[in-house]
Amino acid sequence: MLLAEVSEITNPRLPTIDQIRDYLESEGWSARPPGPAGTMWFRSGGRIGIPDIEGEDPYLTEGILERIARTEQKDKRFVTNYIRYYRTDVTLLQAASEQSPSESIPLGVASTVINAARSILRASGTTAWSERSHIAGNYARQGDAVVERARMDHTVRGPFMIPVLVPLPRTQTPGIPHQADDSQELFRAAPEPFERRVTRTLAQSLLAVQEVIIQPEKMPTMRDLHFAVERGVSREFCTALSRILEEPTIGEFKAQFEWAPAVSAPKTMPRTVEVPSGAKEKIDRAAEILKKQRVEPRSIFSGGIVELRHVADEPWGHVTIATVRHGRPCEIRVRLGYEQYQEALAWHGQHRAVIVEGAVREGPNRRLVVDKPISCRPIDEALLPEDSGQPSVIPEQARRDS
Repeated sequence: MLLAEVSEITNPRLPTIDQIRDYLESEGWSARPPGPAGTMWFRSGGRIGIPDIEGEDPYLTEGILERIARTEQKDKRFVTNYIRYYRTDVTLLQAASEQSPSESIPLGVASTVINAARSILRASGTTAWSERSHIAGNYARQGDAVVERARMDHTVRGPFMIPVLVPLPRTQTPGIPHQADDSQELFRAAPEPFERRVTRTLAQSLLAVQEVIIQPEKMPTMRDLHFAVERGVSREFCTALSRILEEPTIGEFKAQFEWAPAVSAPKTMPRTVEVPSGAKEKIDRAAEILKKQRVEPRSIFSGGIVELRHVADEPWGHVTIATVRHGRPCEIRVRLGYEQYQEALAWHGQHRAVIVEGAVREGPNRRLVVDKPISCRPIDEALLPEDSGQPSVIPEQARRDS
């Protein structure tokens, strides 16, 4: 489901010709060498001509979309939105009023929400690069670059929403198909783009705020906040969220995530996270703790699984995690017992990022290795710290699957 489907727009905005070309190339359409008038694309008996023109022609674009929809036997409106957001992660930030729904919102409230939304994304961009409890102005330039490229889409009718668009890069290292023989099996996947890591960090940070800070009856402790910081929560993230909740007309803040189809989405990450205005006191308390007492992440790193390898008859397997360490993108190989390696195969199939705790050493060929991980599990697995006095929270998707 994409942005315009959620917002019930009857006349969705058109993608650009470049976006159409990107979609065709990525989805298996074959292009003939360009001619004087443009390029012909073929797939499944269908053919689409893309003229070589400067600028955008809405009538021409409409015709191309109609032919694509007809060839793929899909609704034209669906195809239009699918292509427009094909390589863009969309976060719908919604500030719901306690009053009756209205076609407008006070200008001051709108300004607060928009500025806080940027602060939330900026904090997530920094903690996606390096987890920290208190950023204190030291924002990561890599995260700020993502924020600089982010866009705000036009708002939609209904509750006040800010559609935040984070474009993903076109270039990706290709994966290796599943290879298996009598001696070993190997999976290799393309690494997660950093831009996706930023949006995923925003999502898992909101989830951590909800489950670690808000849901328990007691105020969060330092041990509780370790869990949250390791998933991207920072003081700056909490204070930005609090600024939205302190507006007297805001009854609830909600974030809905629409992942770009071009990059495999985390299948078990909740689509929607809600934060009630009554949670402001707990969030403020968490922000105060994170400022006064720095919570330093332990020997922990997180990221997507980019490789799984198992040699026949060995009682263990290896998974390789694409992550960021000491301010540099890197890959770390983790050795797991065979049973947990089998679980990791399922996590990889669900595109779930994992969080690993353990000592990292430098192995042969300068490869980073964790020989004996203390823990390795999906980062979206919602488990409160053991001493929190609260039961484990099972993600909604896992409840449905069970």
